Amino acid sequence: MIRLWWLRLCGRMVNLAGLPGMVRECDYASGLGPTSVRVRISPLFTVVTVNGVDVFFYRLTGGIDGIGYAPSCARQEEK
Repeated sequence: MIRLWWLRLCGRMVNLAGLPGMVRECDYASGLGPTSVRVRISPLFTVVTVNGVDVFFYRLTGGIDGIGYAPSCARQEEK
């Protein structure tokens, strides 16, 4: 209980400072439906892909740079 309180306090302080959140690379596929999530990290961007739609986040600010979609890649990931 104290640990959760401490994590929330730290999270609020980080949000107040305007710092972006941290994310690590991973792949996730839902067992309940055709949903897949992939996180990739490059020197400039963190790319989150959900069902073939890429969302590019700036690494330092956390702001969204843009999105992309590759239909052929999305079909290959589903197989």
